[in-house]
Amino acid sequence: MIINTKDRQFNVEAIFLDLDGTFFDKLTKKPSKQNIEAIKQIQQQKIPIIISTGRSYSDKVKKWMKILNIQYAICQNGAIIVDKNGNNLLNIKLSDDQVESIVKIVKNNRLGFIINSQFVIYSNHWIWAPLRLLWFRKWKKISKFNIRNNIVNKVVVLGLLSSKKNWLVSNNISKNVDDISAKTSGRDKIIEITYKTANKGEGAIFVSNLLGVNIKNTIHIGDSENDTTTINKVGALIAMKDGSKKLLEIATHIGPKHKNSGLAKILKGQIIENKR
Repeated sequence: MIINTKDRQFNVEAIFLDLDGTFFDKLTKKPSKQNIEAIKQIQQQKIPIIISTGRSYSDKVKKWMKILNIQYAICQNGAIIVDKNGNNLLNIKLSDDQVESIVKIVKNNRLGFIINSQFVIYSNHWIWAPLRLLWFRKWKKISKFNIRNNIVNKVVVLGLLSSKKNWLVSNNISKNVDDISAKTSGRDKIIEITYKTANKGEGAIFVSNLLGVNIKNTIHIGDSENDTTTINKVGALIAMKDGSKKLLEIATHIGPKHKNSGLAKILKGQIIENKR
């Protein structure tokens, strides 16, 4: 697989792949047969595929690592990196003080939060009692959250907000909590917060070193703001056309929409726009 940028052309040595809205359809949370087949064809070229996701190292991630014979997965936006045997290669945590500061901002803005993709939404806003059903999660008051009983890799902040307002909340958290990375995902409706070095870009560097490949000869494909941390690290950052506005602004390339097997089209060389 060959990628052209405006400065150079290179043979791709590895591909970092987002899941939701890229490999998975946003609605069904399942990949198309075409996406699966395209990945297998890439692997036949001896090009490794690495999962790079905001998800935890969940049963679903394990399932697709096994089906696709994927050696490494970058989870929780880079806070956790595992190999195909489930060995934990990297585990970056938020401090108690950082989590307490984030929770305070969430509480003041009447929002909700989830710890490490767990199945509990913490919020004092009554709206999360019925809406928890849409997220398939329990709802608890923030007072029930005990930071001392939790090892926190990632905090997901939820809110019934427009993308613009959500970016403002994200900026507020970034300004008032030291040494964190706050990026939106889920069509810019949620904010994912990790320690500053726990991001997909740093994860790509870590795994490239494990694989012994030149990171400048790798690509990352995604659809959310949390994918922007790979810019100027990987050789090319390819955004799905229906992805986050912030990602589309800085991506080196733009591919088709994720629907109708957009990922498969990218892996077969279909790029709508080469920006850089």
